[in-house]
Amino acid sequence: MRKLAAAALAFSAAVFLANFILPSERLIGLAALSALFGTALALLRRRWLRPAVIALLFFAVGLLEYAAFSRLTIDRARMFAGETREITGVVLEYPDDYAGYCRLRVRTDMPDMPRFKAIVYDNRKVFADAEPGQRIRFTAKISTADTIFGKPYDNYLINGYYWKMSIKGDESFGKYSFTPGSIPIRLHRLLCDRVDKIFPAESRAFLKALMLGDKQEFYEDDALYVTMSRAGLMHVAAVSGLHISFLVGFLLLLFGNGRRGALFSIVLIWCFVLVTGCGKSALRAAFMQTLLLLAPIVRRENDPVTSLSAVLALILAACPFAAGSVSLQLSFAAMAGILCFAQSIRAWLLKPLPEKLRHGAAAYVPDVIASSLSVMVFTVPLTALHFSYVPLLAVFSNLLCLWAVSFCFCLAWAACLLSCVPLLGTAAVWICTLLVRYILFCAGVIASHPYAVLYMETHGALLWMAASYALLLPGFLLRGRRVLRVLLPGCVSLALLAAVISYNERSYRERDWFSVLDVGQGQCVAVMAGEDTVVIDCGNTSNLDDAGELAGRYLIACGRRDIGLLILTHLHEDHADGVVRLMEMVPVKTLILPAQGEEVSEICDTILACAARHGTELMEIDSDTRADCGRIALSLFDVPPGGKDDMHSLMARASVGDTDLLVTGDATLKQERAVADRADLSGTEFLIAGHHGSKNAASEELLREAGGSTALISVGYNSYGHPTPETLSRLAEYGYTVRRTDEEGTIEIALEKNHG
Repeated sequence: MRKLAAAALAFSAAVFLANFILPSERLIGLAALSALFGTALALLRRRWLRPAVIALLFFAVGLLEYAAFSRLTIDRARMFAGETREITGVVLEYPDDYAGYCRLRVRTDMPDMPRFKAIVYDNRKVFADAEPGQRIRFTAKISTADTIFGKPYDNYLINGYYWKMSIKGDESFGKYSFTPGSIPIRLHRLLCDRVDKIFPAESRAFLKALMLGDKQEFYEDDALYVTMSRAGLMHVAAVSGLHISFLVGFLLLLFGNGRRGALFSIVLIWCFVLVTGCGKSALRAAFMQTLLLLAPIVRRENDPVTSLSAVLALILAACPFAAGSVSLQLSFAAMAGILCFAQSIRAWLLKPLPEKLRHGAAAYVPDVIASSLSVMVFTVPLTALHFSYVPLLAVFSNLLCLWAVSFCFCLAWAACLLSCVPLLGTAAVWICTLLVRYILFCAGVIASHPYAVLYMETHGALLWMAASYALLLPGFLLRGRRVLRVLLPGCVSLALLAAVISYNERSYRERDWFSVLDVGQGQCVAVMAGEDTVVIDCGNTSNLDDAGELAGRYLIACGRRDIGLLILTHLHEDHADGVVRLMEMVPVKTLILPAQGEEVSEICDTILACAARHGTELMEIDSDTRADCGRIALSLFDVPPGGKDDMHSLMARASVGDTDLLVTGDATLKQERAVADRADLSGTEFLIAGHHGSKNAASEELLREAGGSTALISVGYNSYGHPTPETLSRLAEYGYTVRRTDEEGTIEIALEKNHG
């Protein structure tokens, strides 16, 4: 069994290195070198060298597998990039319907092209009602699926999609043909509809994520998403090993721990995976649990390390690009932590207890603490790397909620099965809803704690993490008194964490500054003076990260516990679609926006509803107005629409002491001239160039009147050519130094505190 583990781990290590570090053109040469060393060691015929021989040979196999797979998939897909041609294919899943387009998943079946899966964008929504198994025909421009918004992107590759296609010509439906592969998708849709029908609205998004791994509504509910992520409970929102373990525990309780129980569990696990849509995380968890359950069936001793490594190798052999999957990394890191540390932590926690309290329900608290801490050992660095935060109170969240989550999971499925039985079904729904309320209440209490999360934007956060692992890991691995090996380093780590947070908050409050946040193609400006905070706009497009979450992380990392004024220059999505998530993360005292009149847009309606829910004061501006937030003085200029396509908007000048910053939003050249004519803008040192550097912004009249020295452009990946050469030329002509977020990232401008 250990030979299998050595082979699987070596193979997996090679795939991970090929995916993240090794240059693709060197893979075959490195594989040959590894195989050569392995063969040389094998010729020595030494028994103790066998593990090294196996590892070297399978390391070579892993490199060759990655190289061959890349050439057969993404390299072949690149041959067609840039072409526009007629495509026929079969719809694989129900389309994702968005405000301005729908997205389909299609398997192409052209005779002169590889039969690859493709992500298809339909801007006219012709295929919005397509169903799995339906044949469609369309004309599309082809690009590879390894980039998005101008950056490398591997999520599509992980799921086997190698093309992106944008429909350019006529579309048509073909005939529907039944395909066995559509069965899981249709079952998944039926169950989602059933959840919608029998459960109240307050619990649907949570239960769909918990039961079926359907997180679309979960992510759309900003309040739910922020609460669960800050509480460290995001792992319950996807079908994974946790959910499979709930199911197996329930089944083994019914059928016993022997061969019969294991056999029933394996069959029902795969039925469960089928009805949840055969998602990647569900398949991984099912494979892992199946291998663990096979031991009593084949009458072999269970070896978790071998089972875990074998499953990982099988997954990577099927799709080496899966090495880039965050969920795969977290799943196996969690399992590795449990295998390495859970038993020793549990034994240490149970040791002081009397013998009769070491079993059953009395051991719940030590069990949860042990599993939570062991899972965090390897998942915390990955969470910090991929999501830029660490939930500090996750242990308490698990302690309070995991028992309820397990019951809720089982009861929700029982409610779906019993929903046709009036009394039993109603009772199951009622109890399940109460459990959801309890979980969300506990998560909300923990999430509201100001130090529930450490965001990695914090100065010293990385240093703290590195120091903590340097202190704690040797304690787990070395022998000696556990108090000295673990407890003492743990206390030192907590003291370092408190020092990092305290220093960071004090250092930020002792200075004043402007920040233009790097939110991609959008805008978010923060003005901070001591305890006072003003945010102007919060939105973006063509970016994988939500502007509100980026801004919220940044402000919390700077020690900001609330926002005095949140000002929206206008309500286009690239300036306002992150507002709701920002308001969920950081309380806003007053929201200022241009008067909307009788017609209120959807985005405005959502923002106003969020403001009302949080008790945020609302100010609608329809004339030039002065506003103050502590030591930050604001001049707000009303900008009426200049044409039928213009939106009522604001321009804002923020003053901290003797330093001024002018934010023009998306004001046109004509609108900028109108404000420059009626307002005194002289002495404005810093200018946020309008409309991300569009040619219709930064008018000569405005530049002349402001007389500033630095122009800041908030811009990201776009197809408009922002910032345009015309605007950059005008700025240079008037002596402005240009700084851009797409080149520098977030721009911070520290101010001298020459004011009282």
